[in-house]
Amino acid sequence: MARFLPAGQDRRRDIVRKTKDGLEAARRRGRVGGRRPVVDDDKRAAILARRQRGESIRTIAAGVKVSIGVVHKTLADAKDS
Repeated sequence: MARFLPAGQDRRRDIVRKTKDGLEAARRRGRVGGRRPVVDDDKRAAILARRQRGESIRTIAAGVKVSIGVVHKTLADAKDS
């Protein structure tokens, strides 16, 4: 028995399918979505070294030119690993 969907549901299903297909095609080409990381290896090392010397998170953020949240996340990630 065929199932009939309202036009809106049918359209939404097509959008979802095309989006998933596009993301999969991008992955096959080596592309991934999302923002690029703000902290590279050099900045990470600088953040950890400055914290080791006892600098405040605000001072580190201003010196490395990243947000306070990025410094918090970098320190938390380093602590977990």
